[in-house]
Amino acid sequence: MLALGLVLLLAASSTADVSAADEGECLRMDSRGEPFPICFDPGDGLLLGTGVQVREGQAAQSLRAGVLIRTGRASRSKGTPWFNSHRLLGVEAWGGEQRGLTFTAYDGTLRRHLEEGFILVPTSRPLRIPFPFDVTLAPRLGHLERRVWEGPGWTLETGRVGLLVDPVRSETARVWLGVGPVASHTLRRSRDGAEHTVSPFTTVMLDTGLESSDGLWALRASGLAGWSLGFEGGTYFRARVEAGAERVLLAVADQPVVLQLSGAYVHQDAGLSRRSEWTAGAGLAVRAFSARW
Repeated sequence: MLALGLVLLLAASSTADVSAADEGECLRMDSRGEPFPICFDPGDGLLLGTGVQVREGQAAQSLRAGVLIRTGRASRSKGTPWFNSHRLLGVEAWGGEQRGLTFTAYDGTLRRHLEEGFILVPTSRPLRIPFPFDVTLAPRLGHLERRVWEGPGWTLETGRVGLLVDPVRSETARVWLGVGPVASHTLRRSRDGAEHTVSPFTTVMLDTGLESSDGLWALRASGLAGWSLGFEGGTYFRARVEAGAERVLLAVADQPVVLQLSGAYVHQDAGLSRRSEWTAGAGLAVRAFSARW
């Protein structure tokens, strides 16, 4: 119930962000004079998709679903607007010999756009130092991974938070480039027991993306690299990079159907045994109830 309430609250906020001017630019009239949308927000909607995933050369069918909500789209006046993207209840499952699934309760980015950024030094004579960056908070909660072929056990990233700065400082939600340190805690549970590791801001995160003005295509890339510390001792270096592209192919009853391409590489951080591996994927997805730009 709490998750449902959060979804409804964020959806209401998202709807309120669409201005009359945006609606006019993204609507066309059919032969009967009825309006229909031609722009769609890549960060909004109920996502349902299927495709093929290739992991270390082995292909398998995959299914995915989740809730995407975006609030704040453009800054048209002075102030400190927020550009927020929320991804809730994300699930991906795949079959084949290496079948498994991932589930993420919440993954988001909250960027505060500053028209004129400064750092205040509160001395006896207060000093303002220019700070030419937007600031982004990037939390993720409850990321579970279960790999059946590895035997009993699972990996749970209980929480992660990134503190990022964005030198691009875009006045819209369509362009971003965040980089900064990340803190996280991960629990690996296997037949041999539980293993806890933490990264106390010893990992660096990159998150960047670019979307067209009509939302018909979108590019996104992210990466992590740094050291994790084990509760039982030991320091581990890990790294991962992910990239994806989307293109709206058509819309059925005003609901966009999207072609999705993705690829990823993980270094010493995949599964219970901290494997290094690569994956690639392609598929189709529907973003039901997607908002217009």
